[in-house]
Amino acid sequence: MRLIITSLFAIIMMHVYGQSAVYFEKYQSLADSLSGVYKIPSSVILAVAYWESGGGTSKVALKLHNHFGIVGDCKYSISKYKSSYRYYPTIKDSYIGFCKLIASKKFYGSMLESVDALLWLKKIASGGYAADPVYWSNTVYNVIKNNSK
Repeated sequence: MRLIITSLFAIIMMHVYGQSAVYFEKYQSLADSLSGVYKIPSSVILAVAYWESGGGTSKVALKLHNHFGIVGDCKYSISKYKSSYRYYPTIKDSYIGFCKLIASKKFYGSMLESVDALLWLKKIASGGYAADPVYWSNTVYNVIKNNSK
């Protein structure tokens, strides 16, 4: 029985890792480009997007192109969905919206020279992004660790 459970866990983890690897590969160049502009580590951008969008598979990601769970106008006249989450014309716009949101926070200026992903996540979470800052920052950091090359 233990062998079966261990095998199932290994299969599930390979599937999850495979999905995150595909997501990271798909959006790596976009995150790298925005990292160059906003100085937010691309690993942070990607991990937040992956976590908040369920790897791009959540309803909010699919219907509103919102990979970050950002609240705002869903533009019902365009999206045809009623939601408290913001609508973006493209996924790229969602990534830019996230970076602009982070750049508007008080902590942003003090973080520009930092490459410490966990510190970035803690600052983002404490800045009102997460309901449970400790859980959220640690969980998203694990996404980064599991997808580092």
